[in-house]
Amino acid sequence: MTLDTFSEILKVVLQVANVTVLGYALYKFLNKPHNSLEERVVKCEQDIKDVKQSLFRGDGKFQEQERALRVIIRATIALVEFEMQYCLIEHKEMSKGLEKAKEALDEFIAEK
Repeated sequence: MTLDTFSEILKVVLQVANVTVLGYALYKFLNKPHNSLEERVVKCEQDIKDVKQSLFRGDGKFQEQERALRVIIRATIALVEFEMQYCLIEHKEMSKGLEKAKEALDEFIAEK
């Protein structure tokens, strides 16, 4: 085997190796968005799982918010009823908004 033949064979081998490396680099580059997206999905799934566990355990924060909502609803009902009673005692006409508010509160409570 002559030096020229060996040189030609070496050139072909290096070119094949070069094409292989470039192909691998392209493959990695094209899969990078997929890999990072997959990592983000896994993180989001873990976060959702943590939130569900927190809700299942019944953290005090959510119970406190529900209790506060009940108190606000009761206070609103009391205010609406007081205003309606005041209108009856003073022989004044009740506004349509007041009547609608009372109906809306009654519907909301009935749904609960």
